[in-house]
Amino acid sequence: MVAGSKILVVEDNYLLAEVVCDFVIDCGMQPVGPASGLETGLVYARQASIDGAILDVNLDDRFCFPICAVLTERKIPFAFLTGYSQLSIVPQAYRSAPLVAKPFDPDELRGVIEGMLGGRPDGPLARATSTAKLPAYS
Repeated sequence: MVAGSKILVVEDNYLLAEVVCDFVIDCGMQPVGPASGLETGLVYARQASIDGAILDVNLDDRFCFPICAVLTERKIPFAFLTGYSQLSIVPQAYRSAPLVAKPFDPDELRGVIEGMLGGRPDGPLARATSTAKLPAYS
């Protein structure tokens, strides 16, 4: 079930983190965080009651993969939201996680979240081809 789900948002860009949190709320879910760095993200990943997570790959020049390890251990699904064009940096263990490219298309991100929470794999890392601008949230 997507409505009411708690989604951890890990994003080091404050404005984008707020946009993603607002988007999660608009989708009828509850954002947890946002966590702006690796350490804070790890605390949330270990301790928060969450149903899924949206992770920026690069958090102030540190990769989010330790967070992925914690979420995987807890069996909590996650998706990447990133500006990276080369995803060979993603360890093999996490390459099946869905990926949405920045700037994100709202319909695409909604679909990824619904698929992630519904337990349907969205397949190997398939980079989004959207060039849509970030939605305007106030």
